[in-house]
Amino acid sequence: MPIADRQGYPQTTAHASRLVYATMTGTDIALYRLEETYAQLRAKGAKVFRLTSTPVRAGDPLTMASTSERLHCTAEAALPHLREGGYQQNDSIRYTTRNDCAPWPGTSGSALLAPDGTTIVGIHNTHNTAGEQCTDDNPREVARDGTVTCVPGRGCGQQIHMTASCLTHGSELDLSRRGCTLTRAAMRP
Repeated sequence: MPIADRQGYPQTTAHASRLVYATMTGTDIALYRLEETYAQLRAKGAKVFRLTSTPVRAGDPLTMASTSERLHCTAEAALPHLREGGYQQNDSIRYTTRNDCAPWPGTSGSALLAPDGTTIVGIHNTHNTAGEQCTDDNPREVARDGTVTCVPGRGCGQQIHMTASCLTHGSELDLSRRGCTLTRAAMRP
């Protein structure tokens, strides 16, 4: 995976040694263990970002940091539910639709940065490509009252504030930690 320089552009690579956690239930996230420590990555000139513990709200400015450019977005709403291709994410971030915030296929996984440029507040994961409802690449927004909205070109990302409360000292994942709301795997009998 590419590691960014001080401005956030690719500078070096880091190798993942293990997938630690992944889900598309409630959110869309994957956490990997890297072979290098934060100190080793910094020594290579990589910028190490912090994870927020505060949710994104309507009106918050966001920078979508893809590997090729920066998109300047504004959070338009925190959606109760976002459904796509059989999955549901909750409390998703919808961005304003405008020329300087127009994600395209391939930008999924881009970090959403706070104005300080050092704090990750979300991850871009989808946008509606054709206005269809709840198909792959065409998420539908579901309001609290059940109203469904599908708008072509509208982009959305996932909040990550809940991730920080699941990490212990040394960045170990502990899903039983107080305040951790990430989905746990169902135990089979």
